[in-house]
Amino acid sequence: MEKIIDALQQWSDYQKTRPGSSFEDFCRYYLAGSKIKTVPQSIYKPGGPTDPDGMFMMTVARCTLSFWVFMRIALRDTPLPTVEDVMLCSALNSLGESRKTDLINHAMMEISTGTDNLNRLIKKGFVRQRTDPDDKRSKLLTLSPTGLTALKQCFAKGTMAREIFLADMDDEDKKLVATILYPLQEKNSKLSVANKGKSIEEIYSEVIGERKKVKR
Repeated sequence: MEKIIDALQQWSDYQKTRPGSSFEDFCRYYLAGSKIKTVPQSIYKPGGPTDPDGMFMMTVARCTLSFWVFMRIALRDTPLPTVEDVMLCSALNSLGESRKTDLINHAMMEISTGTDNLNRLIKKGFVRQRTDPDDKRSKLLTLSPTGLTALKQCFAKGTMAREIFLADMDDEDKKLVATILYPLQEKNSKLSVANKGKSIEEIYSEVIGERKKVKR
């Protein structure tokens, strides 16, 4: 009975941090937790991270970096040969007509870098712009038909890069990892953009300080 109560409590905690997730998602999460009680020491390399936080971030970061290597190779002969161009066009395709700043923030890029890339995309005809009727100082951007065609070509190449990267991972593991990481990216994609103008000390004080208050 104690194990059932513990599982129900974990299910309740899981729902609080992952709203919208299903019971099947929780079951995968729960079973994975029961299988991995300790991290194999073989993954800790000399000179590498020695704690769970460091190992987690190193793993996520290097996975991302290695995938971008595949993506850069895939995009070489496409109309949008840089990852940044694809990110901006993809964001615009997803958001629809948008202001430059909103689009750049959605793509999680620096304003100066994003502006330079967008100006180049506009010049090449992949992105269209018009004056915002509600604010004559602002421009509204849309993806042109040429840009959409180019983006679809890049998506096809990107699918190949994605399949290469995930070749040794089965679908159930993909679902499990996505279920665990989705709330993290939902929270931090908003938090990081909203706090770009602050120092890391200020962000740390707000985020970690609040957590410590709650635990008291």
